[in-house]
Amino acid sequence: MILRYLEGMPIPAVAKALGLPANTVRQRLFYARNAVRNEVQKMANREDAVGTPLALQNIQLRMIGTGNPLAGDPRDVCTRQLSSHIVWLCRCKPSAAREISQALGVPMPYVEEELAIQCAGSNGEYGMLQQLENGRYAVNVLLLDKPELEKAQAAYTGRIPALCQTVCDFVQAHREEYLAFPYLNKRVDMNLILWQQISWIAYRLSGMVDRLLDEEYFPNIPASDRPFTVFGYRSFGGPDYGCGWDGVRARHIAGYSSVSVENIYISRISAHFHCGHDIGNDLPLQLAIRAVGGLPVAGLSEEEKEAAARAVECGYLYREGDTLYTKILVSRDGDDLFAVSAQLDGPFRPEAEQVAAAVAQRIREDVPAHLIGDRRYFNALASLPVLDSLVEALIGKGLLTPPQDGLGAEGCWMTLTP
Repeated sequence: MILRYLEGMPIPAVAKALGLPANTVRQRLFYARNAVRNEVQKMANREDAVGTPLALQNIQLRMIGTGNPLAGDPRDVCTRQLSSHIVWLCRCKPSAAREISQALGVPMPYVEEELAIQCAGSNGEYGMLQQLENGRYAVNVLLLDKPELEKAQAAYTGRIPALCQTVCDFVQAHREEYLAFPYLNKRVDMNLILWQQISWIAYRLSGMVDRLLDEEYFPNIPASDRPFTVFGYRSFGGPDYGCGWDGVRARHIAGYSSVSVENIYISRISAHFHCGHDIGNDLPLQLAIRAVGGLPVAGLSEEEKEAAARAVECGYLYREGDTLYTKILVSRDGDDLFAVSAQLDGPFRPEAEQVAAAVAQRIREDVPAHLIGDRRYFNALASLPVLDSLVEALIGKGLLTPPQDGLGAEGCWMTLTP
């Protein structure tokens, strides 16, 4: 049917391709049309408990990709509802094509075609599904349901008060070290420094848990090593953590051989820019680069004055008298921005050990054996709430102050190379 009706091949060509007599092909097409007609009728009549045809139900898979997407991102061929339903069914239980067809009320030819697509992915090597030796299909990416995700994340969120206190004590003990860092700004404050450090601090904890999972809990199971990997969960109306850390680099900008600018974004912080941003066409950001040592307002053109006003509004600059200065943190290339925070490894160790034990237990119970190598991605899903939760706890302690309306100098910094 696919050759005849989707690819438009004449019956003689179909017969030749399959090595069958033309009359056999005609006979099989006759029976196949009747089979499809019956399946479509079943699909039209079939309703679930709330009266909605199963094939029309909406399922949302929140999938995260990491690595080089040019190496093949299977999400590119998993965009339709049929694709998501088939992947989810195979995630719940390895299934044969006929079982999937019966469960969804979708004719076999469409199911078989979709299975082939999901096994191949976008590069023919790494797809959302894999075919097992017994002919059934199993999920090939780590996907969690609501109960599994909540239990996994509880391993971290239950430790947030203790983590918050650890960070508060550490910052108090190392305050002078943070302030002694050789920033190029005319003035800096601890709030900006801690916003610069906070994502790194949160990721440091989950990184320690990754190492413990590898070394203490699953030392005999190699970690997955792919150019690109997908993992995620079934969205159930809960929070979708849209945090990120993006950076851009440009050469020969404002008299510097190289400029690197980075920013974080979470629920409390909006992004100034994303990867791929063109610094050369961002005049407010260029003014922030020029204003590191002070930029007289009188020397600006009218266009630059308008851009400077925008730069002040978004937190890049501040004005002192008749001079503009860079507000976001500025450092020299080669300076170790996170050397002080790296000393948290010691205080974090007890927390990391408790989290790792809980995450390892959840992996054993909720991850299929063939995906244990994807444990770091399970840990990534488990740690999704940590950054936002830790930030809120530190705001409650008065250690962090968020920017008004979410956009300011907080969580944005740059590195300059002469």
